Amino acid sequence: MTLSTKETLARWFAAPAIALALGAVSPQAKAQDFPSIQPRRPATVTYQLNSTQTGPMQVQAFVSPELQMMRLQEGQGGDYLLLDRGHERIMLVSPGKHLVFAVSSNGFLHRDLGPGSNLRFQPRGQRQVAGHGCMDWSVEGPGGQGEACITRDGILLAGSGQGNKPDDQGQIQSGRLTAISVNYDPVPPDAFAIPPGLQEVDLPPSLLASMIPGLSGIPIQ
Repeated sequence: MTLSTKETLARWFAAPAIALALGAVSPQAKAQDFPSIQPRRPATVTYQLNSTQTGPMQVQAFVSPELQMMRLQEGQGGDYLLLDRGHERIMLVSPGKHLVFAVSSNGFLHRDLGPGSNLRFQPRGQRQVAGHGCMDWSVEGPGGQGEACITRDGILLAGSGQGNKPDDQGQIQSGRLTAISVNYDPVPPDAFAIPPGLQEVDLPPSLLASMIPGLSGIPIQ
């Protein structure tokens, strides 16, 4: 894998990394104990993202609870990222290169946020983001701390994370994303399709595991 490909993957993994590390799906979660970001209705959300790894970027997220999938893209056309919760896979689709880079999330998309997760949540009250109400949560883990604001429908409207120690380059990694618009219209199923004829390249799960702590500040544990 070339350096440019790895940098592209790091850039694209930034958005889901913050969301995943702050809180993956937990159907048994009690609202007063810890949050769930299992979306319960289709949505299209535009986020402003900034992290020490990527710099500022604007990302559009398409969510389908029925298909258990999310699509992330920057601008119109070009590469996009698919999070397939049903098959525990994350795929960077690059039609221009005729390639799909796929990595297993090893159960992380179904991660339990209960007492055994090593994450501690504290509700901070309701606030408005992009014209929609959400519950604000603080979260602390072994490798960092952050915040997440989540709607009653399980949509993440804002999230941030910061590590508690420098990386190998002496930098403390951090990231933040904030919704700037939310649309609850149905999302066409073909938004989650992979164009035919693309070659799939399987990547080691360790790649995702190494990127999420650095991009979000919260480790996979």
